[in-house]
Formats: sequence, C-alpha cells, structure tokens
Amino acid sequence: MGEEPLTPEFTLPPGPEAHFAVGVLVATSRRPRDLERCLRALARQERPADDVLVVVRDIDDATHRFLDKFDAVELGLSVRKITVAAPGVVAARNAGLAACRTDILAIIDDDTAPHPDWIVRVIDHFARDQTLGGLGGRDRCHDGERFDDRQEPVVGRIRWHGRLVGNHHLGFGSVRDVDYLKGANMTFRTVALVGKRFDERLRGDGAGPHEDMAFSIAVRRGGWRLAYDPMVLVDHYAAKRDEPRHYVSVGRIGNTTEFSNHAFNIVVAVWEDLSAPRRMAFVIWYLLIGTRTCPGVAQALRFTPKLGRGSWMRFVIAQRGLFAAYRMLGMLGGGAERSAPMFSMPGATDSEGAR
Repeated sequence: MGEEPLTPEFTLPPGPEAHFAVGVLVATSRRPRDLERCLRALARQERPADDVLVVVRDIDDATHRFLDKFDAVELGLSVRKITVAAPGVVAARNAGLAACRTDILAIIDDDTAPHPDWIVRVIDHFARDQTLGGLGGRDRCHDGERFDDRQEPVVGRIRWHGRLVGNHHLGFGSVRDVDYLKGANMTFRTVALVGKRFDERLRGDGAGPHEDMAFSIAVRRGGWRLAYDPMVLVDHYAAKRDEPRHYVSVGRIGNTTEFSNHAFNIVVAVWEDLSAPRRMAFVIWYLLIGTRTCPGVAQALRFTPKLGRGSWMRFVIAQRGLFAAYRMLGMLGGGAERSAPMFSMPGATDSEGAR
C-alpha cells in the first residue's frame, strides 16, 4: 500500500459509454474489524473500484497493524493507505480528497458494507446525467439485532426556515433531487470537487457533526445537482464511537461540548445556503421551536415532563452553540465570540452531565 502524494487528475467523460475511474474514500479510526468488513464488501463489487483510499491516524496502531497484514491484492482490491496526524473526520477526508485521482469519488464510513451492485449503480447515474455532481444512497442501519426497515418519503431537505430533514437511512421510492447528502454513503463527480474541502471551521475532534452536509451543500452551490437513490445501498453497522453522540437522541447530556458543537455546526453548514430572510427565520425558529436534538423553547417545554431540569439544560447548551456560530459568522456584530456565554445555567460546564 503506497502513501505517495498524488495530484488529482480530473476528467469529464463525454457520454454514457465512457469509462469512469472510481475511487472509494474510507476514513477509519480504531475499528479494524469494521474496516475489514467494509473492504471485503468492496472486494465483492460487481464492478471493482479502481482506487480505495483508507485514511488512518498516525497513532492508530491497531489499524496500521491490520492494514499491514491485510492482503488486498489477493481480494482484487487496489488499496492505498493515507496517514494523517490531525484528529477528526474533517482532516481525514480532506487528506483523502488531496489524494484522489479518479473521475468519481465515493465516500463511505468504515462501519458500512456496500451491496455488490453499489458501484455499478453509481456509475450508471453519473454516466446518464452530466449535471449530476453528487449522489447519495440509503445506509440501511443495523442496531446489532436487526435492520431498520422503516420508510420515509422525504429525504435530505432543508426547509425554508432551516429545519433539516435527513432520513437518508430510511428513504424509499424513486430517484429524487435533494439539498444535502449523508457521509455514510455519498459519491461525487470529481470535477465538482475542484476547490472544495471539508469545512475546517466545524467543531468536534472526532465525528465533526454535519461535515457531510456542509460539504455536499457546497457542491450544490457550485451549480451541480445532488440526487438520492435508495437503491444505491450500503448496510450500516453502527459502530461504537470514541466520543459520545448525545445529539442523535433525546436524553441527558454527559458531554456538553459535543452537544454544543452539534448546534454550532448546523449553522456553519447551512448559513451560506440561506438568503437574508431565511437566515432571520432560521434564528427565530431555532430559538422559539427547534428540534428534538437542537431544542428551542417549545421543545424544551415538550420534554420537561421527561427530563425535568435536564430539558432546559439541553436548551441552554444548544443555544450557546447556535449563538457562537452566529457571532463567528458576523451576524451579531463582529467576528469574535464574546468571552461570556449568552445563555448560562448554574452547574453547566463542558464535561458535566445534566442532573
């Protein structure tokens, strides 16, 4: 497995019959068993990838040992190991972008297993539509016992007031345009990625919440279409993460910094996509209403019977993150954050859980 720096070679195929070189980017962290399942699924593709980029931290000894022993050639895989010193998925995926040399770049999580026809379906979409910049598919989630086979019709939408509707793991039906993609299963035409990077303003040392949304929105703002096809399938075996992810469900918070980062990153991801009236609506809606995982006043009231004071702790922490992003983006005057938080509650610290 080589680690040589490579300059991207971007080519736009002239028609459906043209050959596409397909790369797959997998950022991994201390999960060699998940990574092995992912690589073996890639080896079973009806049409193999031309280049598999595995990005791994320099201090991740377990993954390095696995990759040194893994016989990719025997499985028919072309694998390159890219080593990074900086933590976080943003740094890892940017390292993968810098090493890309294919016409199409698929980005998946290390705890996914693409279905055998995954690459064939991806190529078909990009060959048929020259305006397509990014393609997403369903990541069929497994909870350790069974797959989540619920279905939702609306996928990857940003409402007028900024509310996010994801559901990429539950989508069904026909191919449709979307506003953003999910990082567990998203693919791009590499000419659409020229000048693009995963946003380094996003907060979070580990997962970097909403980095995929921010990146795919940036591609769309460059004039390219984003589409979602639920038949472009990967199985997603949710792996245990190094950092808590309290923002994916409603409950008491053990790490307030990560929860605040989640709210901060929502703003950074969507802000440039919103007009001035939509930005004002965004601020008001997230303050007065919000969502289950980024609560405003209404959501805090809704979950008070269940969480008590903890519901209002969640409100305070989320609003801190939102307003920190507003200040950074200059909406509240000046680009620097104030030293004192706009919202405070007794006993709220960066590591203390809501009691």
